[in-house]
Amino acid sequence: MTFFQKAGIKVNGTRLSVIAGLLLTSAIAYQQLPSASFASKIIHRMDLFLYDLRFNISLENRQVSASLNKIIIVDIDERSLKSVGRWPWSRKIVANLVENLIEQQVSTITFDMVFSEPENNLIDTLSREADLGKEHVLTKHLDDLRELFDYDMLMAEIIGKHDVILGYILHDESFAISELAEPTAFSDVPPEEVPAPFMKGHTSNIPVLHKSAIGTGFINAAPDGDGVVRRAPLVMRSEKGLQSSLALQTAMAFQLLDEVTVETVAHGGRQVVKGLHLGSQFIPTDKYGRMLIPFRGGAKTYPYYSAADILDGAVPMDELQGSIVLVGTSAIGLVDVRATPVGIGYPGVEAQANIVDALLTGNVPYKPDWASGANALIVVGLGLLLSSVMPLCGPLLMTAIGSGGLILVAYGNYWLWHNGGVDLSLSGPLIEVSTLYALFLSVGYFRASHQKEQIRSMFGQYVAPAHIDRLMEASGDSTFQGESREMTVLFSDIRNFTSISETVHADKLKDLLNRFFTPMTEIIFNQQGTVDKYVGDMIMAFWGAPLKDESQQEHAINTALLMLEKVEEIKLVFTELGYPPINVGIGINTGMMNVGDMGSSYRRAYTVLGDAVNLGARLESITRFYGSQLLVSEATKSGLEDKFVFRELDNIQVKGKSKPVKIYELLAFSYKATPELLDSVELYRQARGTYLQMQWNKAAGLFRQLSEQDKDSEQVCDIYLHRIDRYQDTAPDQDWQGVWIHESK
Repeated sequence: MTFFQKAGIKVNGTRLSVIAGLLLTSAIAYQQLPSASFASKIIHRMDLFLYDLRFNISLENRQVSASLNKIIIVDIDERSLKSVGRWPWSRKIVANLVENLIEQQVSTITFDMVFSEPENNLIDTLSREADLGKEHVLTKHLDDLRELFDYDMLMAEIIGKHDVILGYILHDESFAISELAEPTAFSDVPPEEVPAPFMKGHTSNIPVLHKSAIGTGFINAAPDGDGVVRRAPLVMRSEKGLQSSLALQTAMAFQLLDEVTVETVAHGGRQVVKGLHLGSQFIPTDKYGRMLIPFRGGAKTYPYYSAADILDGAVPMDELQGSIVLVGTSAIGLVDVRATPVGIGYPGVEAQANIVDALLTGNVPYKPDWASGANALIVVGLGLLLSSVMPLCGPLLMTAIGSGGLILVAYGNYWLWHNGGVDLSLSGPLIEVSTLYALFLSVGYFRASHQKEQIRSMFGQYVAPAHIDRLMEASGDSTFQGESREMTVLFSDIRNFTSISETVHADKLKDLLNRFFTPMTEIIFNQQGTVDKYVGDMIMAFWGAPLKDESQQEHAINTALLMLEKVEEIKLVFTELGYPPINVGIGINTGMMNVGDMGSSYRRAYTVLGDAVNLGARLESITRFYGSQLLVSEATKSGLEDKFVFRELDNIQVKGKSKPVKIYELLAFSYKATPELLDSVELYRQARGTYLQMQWNKAAGLFRQLSEQDKDSEQVCDIYLHRIDRYQDTAPDQDWQGVWIHESK
């Protein structure tokens, strides 16, 4: 006997589990390859979420030191707008801002914005508003002052004195505003073969500023499908060639470089971008020329200076000396904020600062070319290992192995990112471990539950499923402490069963009862009820135990109405079999009852006891008296008037009780009620109302009218007509409440 046989392991079942695990592994491994498309969107979204989670955990676990490069942000913030005025500012103010920065001896100045429209010259505005013609005496004097108020030229002269980089926007639409910069990025293959995005149009700076700037770069972002910016395009294609981004232009200006080289490699019959050479640095990118942005922290990680302070000269001289300055805005009204892994409202200008910093240091994370293959191999390796081990383990050991696998995969992925900047997708291996764990745990569960199903098949026809579940969860302890709780009980009895049993042979009687009890029990179980017992032709069921049921009254009433509908179907079957037709009476009551396992050491029963139970039995027994099929107590009816059609049948005092009880006849589901039924209920309400008011003649007339219109109400109408005759002879007491005392049980 092998070890597995001693352990009680079924080899065939294990083999099937292993095969299923390997097939699942193959499917998940295939999804790691670039050619896969099925479920790729879901996996991609999961990878984005895990990327952000890993990024922030890594950020929390490393100490953020000061940047090796002195990068600062001049912020056109709310205070600047309040001090200077709303945006856009006059080019004279912007020129003063640049001039003050030059006096601080900064290294480069980059504007994360576009000056695409010329500023109106004050002289032109005066001439237009005053409607001066060319011959007017003031026109020549104003023309002499025009250059003095040409603030576009003033700004151009100022930025021409220093290394200033301006931004522009590339568009997918075919329209152009102003001139586009000449390419500064080149590759060994023709630009049209570089798979960087091709942009048809652009919005650039006005020519006078464009020509004065040392460089210009596009400021386009590249958000992922969820709108979060994780990558930055370094190059894009235009009709002129490969254009450089604003951050790349800033890094080039700082390093005194005139151009960069984009490295491409052939892959699958076409060129893809591998990265670009920035001086001595190689910057890895994806195949479209986008780099992962290594955000150094949340907003305000880099030093911020308010533009108002720069304009006012409030920054000490030489404090900004040698720094790379990026001019942008964090003001809410200017809406230059983006969603990033480190924050939703992240200033766009600080995102540029992170990119510039990474380009200068060369510390750029990347997804290697072999990432897809590596993920596929990891998935295959995990699948082989887990498929070989997990099917042989119990649930606790399996859970430990699965948890350990998840931790190992997550830590390995995190270690590569944190220490090497290598971005490997994490969703595939996590899905692999989780799915195999779920698969093998489910297989183990089904094996373990097979024995429970055998118990269920043996006792399910006698004991409620909820009670069986409770027994199986009780670790072999089948005794339950009795408890008192509000419950609902139902009694159902076949009418005139004694007469039926005398006319039907024993074998046929057994078959008749089985054909009756089986669908009735199924209805009870479907409505979350517990069958207490079968006594001859009687069924007793209850709701609210062993599991609590907040809708117990509704479930019990549903059961009763469905049972009556089923009885009508059974009658047709019995007619075909030659069995006598059957009718049933049902009584339902709700109240406090005692429930629990009760009996002797030889036999026990999970049952209910109490006065409320007895009242339910009495309601069933008096259905014959009223000629009704279904009676419920007021406690059962309460709150369900909108879902079912009731009529207050009587106010009775049963034998052995001093307190009267209102009983109701349950007629139908509200949605099934016909207009005729509702008219009959209303007529009955009027008849009983006049009866309670002791208007005997009027009540008698209404009951006779109801008896003629509704044959199902004949018996109850006869009952009230007999009572009226009696009360007309002997009037009830003045405090009479319409209570009728039932002497028999």
